[in-house]
This record gives sequence, structure tokens and C-alpha cells, in this order.
Amino acid sequence: MKGKHLLLLLIASGALVGAWLNSSKTNQAQWAAATRENSKILGFPINDVARITIKTEGAEANLVRKNDVWTVQERTDFPANFEGVSRLLRKLWELKAVQEVKVGGSQFPRLQLVQPGTGNESGTLVKLQGADGKELAALLLGKPYLRNTEGSPLNVGGDSPGMPVGRYVKAGTGEKVYLVSDTLNEINPAAEPWLAQEFLSIEGPKTISVSGEQIWSVSRESASAEWKLEDAKPDERVDAAKTSSLGNLLANASFNDVLAPNPAFESVTNATVETFDGFRYDLKIGREQSGTHPVYVQVSGSFAKERTPGNEEKPEEKSRLDTEFATRLKTLEEKLSRERKLENWGYVIAKLRLEGLLKTRAGLLADKPADAPKPADAPKPVEPPKAVE
Repeated sequence: MKGKHLLLLLIASGALVGAWLNSSKTNQAQWAAATRENSKILGFPINDVARITIKTEGAEANLVRKNDVWTVQERTDFPANFEGVSRLLRKLWELKAVQEVKVGGSQFPRLQLVQPGTGNESGTLVKLQGADGKELAALLLGKPYLRNTEGSPLNVGGDSPGMPVGRYVKAGTGEKVYLVSDTLNEINPAAEPWLAQEFLSIEGPKTISVSGEQIWSVSRESASAEWKLEDAKPDERVDAAKTSSLGNLLANASFNDVLAPNPAFESVTNATVETFDGFRYDLKIGREQSGTHPVYVQVSGSFAKERTPGNEEKPEEKSRLDTEFATRLKTLEEKLSRERKLENWGYVIAKLRLEGLLKTRAGLLADKPADAPKPADAPKPVEPPKAVE
């Protein structure tokens, strides 16, 4: 009996060991799968990236690093938004999979995970290259992953088709498909979103002269004074309400797009703006196109290099004022250097932002009083009817 009990005990122990081993293998497989799914999708030396190509079926943008400055190739190497490019590289470098999607190659078109140039079911290709042109990494972006939302406020009375909460992706030329928890919507194949937006800042205009289809010139004695029209006729009086916006003319200028250099550009309006700080801006403005104008600009500046001390300045006061003057001069010279680089391109600017320079001469003047209505002619007296004989 004891032998039988021992045999049964050994059999039971073996079964328990086998079950434990099987469970251990299952847990290890699950842990390994989770590790793979939460590991990085791309591996590349982030500091070595010198070119980013974003390509879809009908568009392509190339961001290229030249002399440590990121530029947009499709806009004649105009500076790119450094912060935007840095965020993109960091996001790609840190991108992790939430889940590996088990699909075969025949299902790639359905998920838009085929290379651009193969039809409407193609995805967005992001390719990273080094300075030598060698490919460092590539990622194919497919369809967004939608999560169904029942009773969504945006779809009262029914289920919505879903909200994008992730995206299907495929690394390089590999066959594995992953789901990531980021829609990656900022990866745009258009050039415009990648352009650096730092532009002109015309501060404290002193004189504004316009020629071309319209001709007029205004000036003011200080930043708080009212504008005066040059060569004003006796019946021409500037309307302060109509000219008040000239003081903030292009103070926070922006543009919609960038144009290639064009020495033969023909303008319809030329404007010159001189500021109290010594800047001069010459703008050539083309004809309106869909609510925008093409504009080319030249910037120059003339600043006092030395400060004239006051007669009664004390030594400590002179030292402080000299330091403030030197700091201010450095700021102006840096601004001039930065804005002169903008002369290398043209710009598409909204008509609304150029409104001050596009005014007519009459648009600066106060409205003339309407002519008083002429008095109506007095009615003729009515003759009494003649008596009937």
C-alpha cells in the first residue's frame, strides 16, 4: 500500500510541476509579447538626422538641415520651424507600439499601409536620412484607429462612426503592423505648416509713403501724435479715426506662404515705412490674388552709434545710461540682421494685414459734409375760381 501511495504522490507532483511549467511558459510568452508591443518601433541616432521626407500620394515636403539650420526645400530653403521639427524627431524616436496587429500583406491596402505612388490606398511615408544620404529609418503611416463612441454629444440620437485615438503604422520595409496611441496628425506633407513664422515687426512708424496706383504720404512728430498728410490741399483734412491703425502697421506681421526670389517682380503698390528707431522698410506689393498679395521687402537701418551725455549727468547716472544705450543698440542691430535675411524670399500676405498700405488718399480724409438740401420752391398761390355769369 505504501508503494502505491508513493507512486500516486509522484504522479500528482509531476502533474503539478507540468502545470507550473506550462503556466510559466505562458506568462513568459505574454510578458515577451507585452515587451515587444511597448518597445520602440524605430531605432535611429536622433542627432544624426539631416533630412526628413514626408510623402503622400499627391504631396511631399523635405526638411533639410544645412549649417545646423533646418530649412524647407520646397520653399527655396526658407528656415523651418525648429521647434516643430524637433518635436517630430523626438516623437518618432520615442514612438512605441500599443499592440502588434496580426494581418497579412493582402490586408495592407485596407489599412493604407502601402507606399505612396501606388494609388488611393497608399499611406504617408516618413523617411529619415543622414548628411551622407544614408537612410536611418522609415515609417509608413496608415489609417487612423477609431474608437466607437455611443451617445456621443456630437451625434445625438445615434452612434458616431468613431473618434481617432491612434494609428496603424509599419516600420520601413518590414511586414509587421503596429497600432500606436497617437494619431500623428502633425506629420503633414505640405510645406506651409513647417515654415518658421518669425517675420517683420515694424515698430513705431514715423513716415509712410505710398506710390503706384495710389499716391500719398503721412508723417507724425512722435509715436503719440496724430498723422499729417504731406502736401495736403486746403480742403483735405486727415481723419484721426481712419489713420489710427497706421501706428500698428505690420507690428505683428505674418504670412501665409513663401515665394521664390523674383528680381523681375512687378508691383502695383510701393510703400516705404520709416520708424523712430531708424529702420526703413521698402515693400513691393503685387496685385490681389484670392484675398492675398505677393510682397517683396527690403530692410535697412541707420542708428546712432554714440550717446550724447546730458550737461548735468552724474558719473553713476552716465554709466547706467551708457549701458542702457549699448544694450539698446545691440538689440536694434540684431533685429536688423535678422530681418534683412527676409529679403531672400517673397511672401504671400493676407489683404487684411496690408490694409493700411492699400488705403486710397481719400480713405485717409474726413468725410466732407453733405450739401444742404436746397429749399423747395414756394407753392404758387391758388387763384379763386371765376364766378359763372
